[in-house]
Amino acid sequence: MKTKQLRNRIITYFVSIVVLLSVLFSLITLLFSYIIEDSFFYQILEDERKQIALQIVNNETPKAHFDFVTFHPTTDTLPAVVRTLLAEEPNRKEFSAEAGKHYHIAFLNKDDRGQGILLAEVSGHLVVRELRGLMLGFSLSLLAIGLVIALLLALGTVKLAKKLLKPLDELMVIVDGSPVENLPTNFASQFSQNEIGKFAQTLESALARIRAFVERERQFTRDISHELRTPVTISQGAVSLLNHTELNSKQQELVARIAESDQQMQLTLEALLALAREKANTPEQTNLQSVIEACIINNQALFEHKVLSIDLPGNVFVPMAAQELRLVVQNLLQNAVHHSQGEQIHIRYRDNTLTIADNGQGLPEIFTANEQAFESGMRGPNSLGTGIGLSLVKRLCEKFSVEVMIESGETGVSVHLKFA
Repeated sequence: MKTKQLRNRIITYFVSIVVLLSVLFSLITLLFSYIIEDSFFYQILEDERKQIALQIVNNETPKAHFDFVTFHPTTDTLPAVVRTLLAEEPNRKEFSAEAGKHYHIAFLNKDDRGQGILLAEVSGHLVVRELRGLMLGFSLSLLAIGLVIALLLALGTVKLAKKLLKPLDELMVIVDGSPVENLPTNFASQFSQNEIGKFAQTLESALARIRAFVERERQFTRDISHELRTPVTISQGAVSLLNHTELNSKQQELVARIAESDQQMQLTLEALLALAREKANTPEQTNLQSVIEACIINNQALFEHKVLSIDLPGNVFVPMAAQELRLVVQNLLQNAVHHSQGEQIHIRYRDNTLTIADNGQGLPEIFTANEQAFESGMRGPNSLGTGIGLSLVKRLCEKFSVEVMIESGETGVSVHLKFA
C-alpha cells in the first residue's frame, strides 16, 4: 500500500472519530434532557403520593400541593384516553392525548392500581419540549463545531502524517521498481533508529539474502547449462556416428534407446532452464501454428507410424513465450506417442484452448486421480522416462497463467491448455 493511501486512511479515521463523537454527544445531550425532565415529574408524584397517603391516614381530604396534579379515588374519574390506555397497559406511566396534553401517573398502592391514583397533566410544564428548537440548534452548533475541529484536525493530521511517513516514502522510492539484478544496498543507515529505521535494516538484510540467492541460482543455471549440455551434445554426436556404422539388430535397438534418452535429457534440460529464467513483465505473444509446425518437423520420426490430425486457425497468437510453448507442446506430443499405444494424435484449438489428444488406452491404473499425472516422479508401469515431463509441463504453464487439464478414458488421453 502506498504511503499516500495510508496517510488518507489516517486522516479519514481521525475525522470520522471527531464527527461521530460530536453526533453521539448531541444525541446523548438531548436524551439526557428528556430523562432529567421525566425524573423531575416522577419525583414530584412520589412526594405527592407520600403526602396524600398521610392525609388519608389522618382522615383528611386528599389534595395535591400542585395544581397540575389531581387525585382520583378510582380509574373511573380518569380522562378517557388515560383510562383506555391504562386498561391495555396496566404498567404504563406516561400518556399522550389530543391537544398536546401529556400525563404522568402514580399509584398510592402499587399492588392495587385500581384505587388511589395521582395524575399529573404536565403539558404546560414540559421545558424540553418548549426548548426543542433551541436544543436542536445547540446540537447542530455542536456538530458544526465538531466539523470545524475535524477539519483543523485533518489539516494537522496531513502535516503530521507527511512528517511521520516521509521516511516510508523515501524507502519506497529506494525499493520500488528496483530490478532483480540491481537490488539496492547500504540504504538503511540514512534512516533514524526508530521503527522505520529498524524496518529498513531488516529489509536491507532481506534484500542482501535475496541478492545472494539470485546470484547462486544464476551461477547454478550457468553451470548446469554448460556442464549438462556438453555431455548430452557429445552423446548425441556419438550416437549419430554409430548410426552410420554396421550394427546388428540388438545394437541398433540399444543405440535407439540411447538416442531417445539423449533427446529426453535435452528436452528436460531445456525445460528446467526455461523455468529458471525470469518471466518478462509483458507477456510475449506467440504464433501457435508456427510452434506446432516446428515441433512436428523437428520430431518427424516420432510420427512415422501415427495418423496426425491438426485443426488450428491460421493466425492465432497465445500469451506464452515461444520457447516455453515449444517445450510444452513437444513434451505432450512425445507422451502421446510413447505412452498412448494408439494410432491417432489430434491437435486442435477452440475457445482459447489447445487440445492434444490420442486414442490410446488412457492413463495407467496407478493414477487414481488425473492430477497425479502432474506430480513429479509419477511414471506408468512400462515407462522408461524420468516421470517429470508432465510436472514440467504444468510448471511451465503456471509460469504464464495457462490452465492445464487432463482427461483420461477408454478412448484415450486429452490434455487441454486454456490460455488466459
